[in-house]
Amino acid sequence: MRIGELSARTGTPARLLRYYEEQGLLTPARLDNGYRDYGPHLVDRVQQIRGLLEAGLPTRLIKNVLPCLDSPCSITISDPGPEVVELLRHERDRMDSRIACLSRNRDAIDAYLSKVTSAVTPVTAVATPADREAAVATFVAAFAQDPAVRWFLPDDETYPAEAAAMAGHLFDLRVGHGTVWIADGGAAVAMWDPPRTPSRDGVEHPPQPGRFGRYQAVVHAKMPKIPHWYLGVLATHPDHRGRRLGRSVMTAGLQRAAADALPAYLETSNPRNVDIYRSAGFEVAEHVYVDDLPVWIMTTGAGRS
Repeated sequence: MRIGELSARTGTPARLLRYYEEQGLLTPARLDNGYRDYGPHLVDRVQQIRGLLEAGLPTRLIKNVLPCLDSPCSITISDPGPEVVELLRHERDRMDSRIACLSRNRDAIDAYLSKVTSAVTPVTAVATPADREAAVATFVAAFAQDPAVRWFLPDDETYPAEAAAMAGHLFDLRVGHGTVWIADGGAAVAMWDPPRTPSRDGVEHPPQPGRFGRYQAVVHAKMPKIPHWYLGVLATHPDHRGRRLGRSVMTAGLQRAAADALPAYLETSNPRNVDIYRSAGFEVAEHVYVDDLPVWIMTTGAGRS
């Protein structure tokens, strides 16, 4: 893309982009005609640069830190000197304080929204095929920053289509069992698996290639062999957070599990979700890694083996 398109996509003036390039923070490719070509990956890089600048880091330090945003870290280790190390430590600690403050403020807003909307009882229902479009849209919006889903689908440009295909597949597998619940017409969705037999597992969850296959191999091996209910997807559209819609659709499956006197299981790669699920009665059964992705496997505990 040309610099004007990169400017439009990042909301960054072209003059600043040229400055980033002069400072060695951006490295566009060169076309045969000598024009600069700014690849799609630079959209994320510009956002990272702006975030570091807003955090107070000077460009000379950002140039050193940027390689560590790549996976794997591509930095060449050298002695930066005690002054630089101390400055980076100071900036890191300042960022930690800001993150903690923002997290508290976010939680306070969530709590307030929960209070002011608690009088409105969510309408929860078993999903039908007619709810597919709304459920898929909620999944795509809700998991745009989710660690696990974005580990599977890291490309920003292809994410919407790939996430929609994934959500549609997961919805289609479960809706026929009557174990998909939606709230307020699809603003939140919970896709549960009822207790399954090994033969049905083989049909519904065939091994997949790549990252998803590795994830399946590790996580499914940790799931219990005893009958249990499994929460495969819990998503609330970002426009409807704070209304406890996710808790509403999750509770529908938990009630079915309790009626069957069976435990419920789920997994998450978002550390913030661990406490949220604990508040719903789950506890951590396993903490594992799939490559560099952390996964907490959680259960309601009853009958755990």
